[in-house]
Amino acid sequence: MKRRKWITVCFVLALAAMAALWPEVPAWTSGGTNSVKTRSVSYDGQIALDPEAATLVSVLGDSHVSGSLSEKGSLPFGRVLDEALGNQTTVKLYARGGDTAPMGEDRWADIERRADIVILAYGTNDAAPRGWLRARKPLEIAQFKASLTRHIEGWQRSGSQVLLLAPPPGGSAATARRLAPYRRAVASLGKIHNVPVIDPVDAFDRCEAGQPVLVLDALHMNADGHRCLGEWIARKLADRLATHGAPKG
Repeated sequence: MKRRKWITVCFVLALAAMAALWPEVPAWTSGGTNSVKTRSVSYDGQIALDPEAATLVSVLGDSHVSGSLSEKGSLPFGRVLDEALGNQTTVKLYARGGDTAPMGEDRWADIERRADIVILAYGTNDAAPRGWLRARKPLEIAQFKASLTRHIEGWQRSGSQVLLLAPPPGGSAATARRLAPYRRAVASLGKIHNVPVIDPVDAFDRCEAGQPVLVLDALHMNADGHRCLGEWIARKLADRLATHGAPKG
């Protein structure tokens, strides 16, 4: 009787462990990980470009921008963007893997602020999306929004137009849940400052290569994901140019 009771307890504990772990399991597939389907937080804020003038785009962020944890040989989305926009545009990347928004403030405080357009891509590390699987605590949402606000206002004071990039949702239910408040925070700041918010979710939904768009770590983009996002941002900027004249390139 005792043995049967012990087996029952072990079975229940095993089920509880599986239930706790299941949301952490990535949507692995052949060639990588599928990105979690979630609602877009994009916002069509104000930005205007002169198609006749050379444009300098600066992209600030973390490993999504640097491409440091992506597939070997793949171009980060900023380099794809540079290629897609043509010779009239130069794209510069300022990124370090693991950076949060406050870390980005400190790291790039002294760079020359002369970009026509600045793309701010923070939120993933602020959210600590690995949860209990990693010894990292999430940054409080209020602190994240305050830091990103300083980024936005600092670049706007220098005459740059700002575009926000929401963090990708990741490749597991738990990762997506942890990132969701930071994605919403980026969207809210876009509305407050009337600056565009581009969501990788929209790019991934229309990616010609299809899924998977993430590597096996279920967080970082693979080559297809980077190309998909870079070309998507290029089309968005080209649409803005089209309202003022012919697109560049």
